[in-house]
Amino acid sequence: MNRVTKASLLTASFAALAFTAADAGSAGRDWPTVGGDPGQSKYSTLDQITPANVTRLTKAWSYPAGGSELMPIIINSVMYYPSGNTVYALDGVTGKEVWKVDLDALVPYAHELVENAARAPGAGGRAGGGGGGRGAAAAPAAPATPAPAGPPKFLALGASAKYGVSYYAGDGKKIAPRIVVTTGSGYLVQLDAKTGALYKKFGVNGALDLRLNAMEKFRYSDYRPGMLAAVYKDLAIIAPRTGENGRYGPPGDARAFDLNTGKQVWTFHTIPHPGEPNYGTWGSEAWQDRRGPGSWIPMTVDVPNHLVFMAVGNATDQDYGGSRPGDNLYATSLVAIDGDTGKVRWYFQTTHHDIYDWDLNGTPALIDMTDKDGKKVAAVAESTKQGYLFVLDRLTGKPILPVKEVPVPQSDAPGEYTSKTQPVPVNPDLTIARVSLRRDEVGGITPAAHQYCLALYDKVFNAGQQTPYSTVPTLVYPGTTGGATYAGAAFDPNLNMIFVNTKNAGQIAMITPQLTDGMFESMGKSKISFVDKDGNPCTPAPWGELMAIDAATGNKIWRQTLGERKDLMAKGIPNPGTENGGAPIVTKGGVLFIGATQDKMFRAYDPKTGKLLWSTELDANAGSTAFTYLGRNGKQYVGISEGGRGSAGATGETVVFALP
Repeated sequence: MNRVTKASLLTASFAALAFTAADAGSAGRDWPTVGGDPGQSKYSTLDQITPANVTRLTKAWSYPAGGSELMPIIINSVMYYPSGNTVYALDGVTGKEVWKVDLDALVPYAHELVENAARAPGAGGRAGGGGGGRGAAAAPAAPATPAPAGPPKFLALGASAKYGVSYYAGDGKKIAPRIVVTTGSGYLVQLDAKTGALYKKFGVNGALDLRLNAMEKFRYSDYRPGMLAAVYKDLAIIAPRTGENGRYGPPGDARAFDLNTGKQVWTFHTIPHPGEPNYGTWGSEAWQDRRGPGSWIPMTVDVPNHLVFMAVGNATDQDYGGSRPGDNLYATSLVAIDGDTGKVRWYFQTTHHDIYDWDLNGTPALIDMTDKDGKKVAAVAESTKQGYLFVLDRLTGKPILPVKEVPVPQSDAPGEYTSKTQPVPVNPDLTIARVSLRRDEVGGITPAAHQYCLALYDKVFNAGQQTPYSTVPTLVYPGTTGGATYAGAAFDPNLNMIFVNTKNAGQIAMITPQLTDGMFESMGKSKISFVDKDGNPCTPAPWGELMAIDAATGNKIWRQTLGERKDLMAKGIPNPGTENGGAPIVTKGGVLFIGATQDKMFRAYDPKTGKLLWSTELDANAGSTAFTYLGRNGKQYVGISEGGRGSAGATGETVVFALP
């Protein structure tokens, strides 16, 4: 049974709201995607909150369900988001429930199908087809379980996939708006935006099994959607997070499904097949049944230009490429896909033959910028784990801000095919995080910590920028957690500025022999953070930063330390900032909002100068992106979700602020 709870106090007011395609996002009042708009620019045209009055913000309401990487969407003053196994619709003015749906109660499931709903009865699977989410190693696949006779049965839907839900506007006539939910166990479902009722004319009994046509050779549990679906016209586009080790496993392909029929419309192969462009960059026949590369961050949509942008993850095995000679397209690449056909329009590979674990980890941000000649250009900004910001022409993929190929240190791993060069922005200001560390730059918050860090530095190998992991302990910058964050950049078209938050941290690791899939010689890494005895980074401050970049030139306009280590500041140690996640948002009113930090703070800055305007302490860290919208009462609201990081069942809290 569809378990839907309605808040009776809101029935009348909610019924007055119009759910039409024309209304969605009109006049900038809504926040219809997790990045604010289909292009994920994180910009709002709302202007009630300004630098002059932002200090008057007060808590309007909160709701006891959230998540540290969760980003709600708001349509016509109604907020939608998942938390754990529940999807919520809340009144944007009061925070009261409009409806909520328990995903596990939507579709009955059967334990006898716990092996592979996609595989034909009695079909075998390739050994090593197992695994899990990002970072999981391969494991042997269990034998298939024959499907029982009778009506179709299902596996539990489980919790929502990462970050949030998507909005399908329908046609404003016969097709009513729906909330599109991707579940972590591999289903796509749709809920009526007004009532929360399951749309049952989709898939089987309302659940579309994403494992079909993808997992016939592998066990079902190895398919994990990497993010919420991107909605392009009447299509939902989704890709899996495929793990980072194992030769064999699920493909990381992006697939488009018709939201009204459930039909699979197209597939984009992240490893080109014979006859497709760029086939052969993995070596002879290395594309067959290869695990990944997938993706784990939101895709971006450009409907007028018929484009979908996918930031693709790294190749497997992640730290050794002896079995995959070549550049390995489209791993670690930003790919522009034709939204109607699934064909590649262009690609830009940020790391050739990735052996660094530098999967693209920043959501592509579409920006309408002014270039150095004063010309308007449709562009895309891609912030990366390796600490660079690339600004590319949206229609061609050619760099607007120049990029050069630079020689890089070579791996000492036997049989490795290290790329001779890697792309780097010409303007050093587009290096947005620390990418190397000399001995004279080694940090340490106290003299004793500094000496400890120096001694550690002297014991490890480092060849400078883009040092690969070696067969001896190696210091690498940035570490595998970035660099830039998963939510990508924000853009203010009025200021022509790009805003990014980054973290500066190093990692010590070495690679040692291992078998991949239990049969092929490979290498994998063991790693530790480059920290002192108390766990504080040996990287010099700042450890977290927020910065503004001129889109025309690539020059930094300002940069600020982001976050506070209050424990260190209480001892008289200058504030080094904190690790951070999420992204800033910016408004026409002239205010930049950001949570992201590990100090429970929500902050507002002047985007022109970087001056801190306002801050408030939350109950938990908010490693997510803020949101803003116009309520049905005509008032601008701004908020953020907090807590619950790392646990699908943890609820956290969503907090919303407004002017009195």
